[in-house]
Amino acid sequence: MRGHITQRTKDNKTWSVIIELNKVNGKRKQKWYTVHGDKKTAEKFLTEKLRELDTGTFIDTISITVSEYLKYWFEQCCVPNQSPTTYESYQKNIKLHINPIIGDIKLKDLIPLHLQTLYSNRLKFGLSKTTVLYLHRIIHSALEQAMKWQLIPRNIADNVEPPKPKKFIAQVLDSSQITELIKIAKGTDMYIPIMIAISTGMRRGEILGLTWNNVDFNNNTIKIIKALYNTKNGLVFLEPKTVKSKRIINIPPTLCKILKEHKQNQENVKARLLNNYFDNNLVCCLENGSPINPDTFTPKFRKLLKGSSLPQIRFHDLRHSHASLLLSQGVQPKFISERLGHSNINITMDLYSHIYEATNIEIANNFDVFLHSN
Repeated sequence: MRGHITQRTKDNKTWSVIIELNKVNGKRKQKWYTVHGDKKTAEKFLTEKLRELDTGTFIDTISITVSEYLKYWFEQCCVPNQSPTTYESYQKNIKLHINPIIGDIKLKDLIPLHLQTLYSNRLKFGLSKTTVLYLHRIIHSALEQAMKWQLIPRNIADNVEPPKPKKFIAQVLDSSQITELIKIAKGTDMYIPIMIAISTGMRRGEILGLTWNNVDFNNNTIKIIKALYNTKNGLVFLEPKTVKSKRIINIPPTLCKILKEHKQNQENVKARLLNNYFDNNLVCCLENGSPINPDTFTPKFRKLLKGSSLPQIRFHDLRHSHASLLLSQGVQPKFISERLGHSNINITMDLYSHIYEATNIEIANNFDVFLHSN
C-alpha cells in the first residue's frame, strides 16, 4: 500500500494521511499529514500526494536533504530557464563539490557554518577563489528559491563570506593589433567569424548560430535570436540566455560587403557538393554546411595566434576588444550595453570600468588643452 488515511476524531472532521516513501537503509519511511475536513477531502489530498510521488514533484519538507532539494531545484528551475551549458555546469559542480560536503544535511538544518566549511574545504582541495564564488552563487540561488517556496525561513547564504577573487580585467587588442589579426586571418576559415566578432561584439555561440535569414543586407543589420551550444547531447541551437541578448545590431558597410562575398562563395561550394552539402543556412559553418563545434573552434583560434606576435587572447576577448574600441571613441556605455546584449548597464560598467576611467582622463586632458588655448 503506497498510502492510506485514518480517522483522527469521532466527528469525521480530522484525518491522518500516511504516505509510504522509499525505504532508507532498508528501513520503512513514512510521511504523515493532518487534514481537516470530510473523508473526501482527505482522499483527494492523498491522491494529490501520490501523483506528486509518481511525477517526481513530491517534497518531504521536514526530512528533505540538501542534495535532494538541489536535484528538485535543478529540474524545476535550472533546466527550463538556463542554457544547456549553464545548467550542465551547475549539475557538474553540485555533483563534484557541493553534495559531497553538505548533500546529506537536512535542508532545514543547514546553517552558515556549513557553507563556510564547504568553501574552506574546496579552497584546500585546490579550487580557485573564482570557482568557489561560483559555488556560492549556485547555493545562494537555490536557497533563495527554497525561501520563496517556504521550505526555509531565510537564505543562510546571505550570512556567509564567500572568497573574493581579484577583479577580472578583460584582455583586449588595440587598433593596430586588430589590423594585424585581420591580416593573418584573411584567407583562412577563421576570417569571417573574426570579422563578425570584431565588428559586432557578438558572442562565439551567437556567431556560430547566425543564419543568413537574420542578416539584412538592405539595412546593414544582424538580428540575434539564437546561439549554438555544445551540450552532452550534442550541438543544439537555442534562444540566447537573456531577453536582452535577443537584439538587432547595425553592422559596418565593409562587413556587409565581406558577408555578401562570403555568401556567394558558399553558394559556389553548395553547387559543387550538391547532395553532399548539409544546408543549415549558417553564415559560419564547415565547408559541407555542418555547424562548427565551439569546442574545436576555440583551439583553432589559439593556433592562428600562436605563430604571430599578438597576445594569446581568447576568442571571447574580441568581444571585449570591440567594446574597448567603442569606449575609446566616446560611445556611451548605455549603447555599448545594448549592442553587447548585457542584461543591464551595470555589467558593462563593471567589465570595462578601467577603460572607461582611462577614456575620461583622456577627455579631461584634451579639454585642458582647449582651456589653455583660450
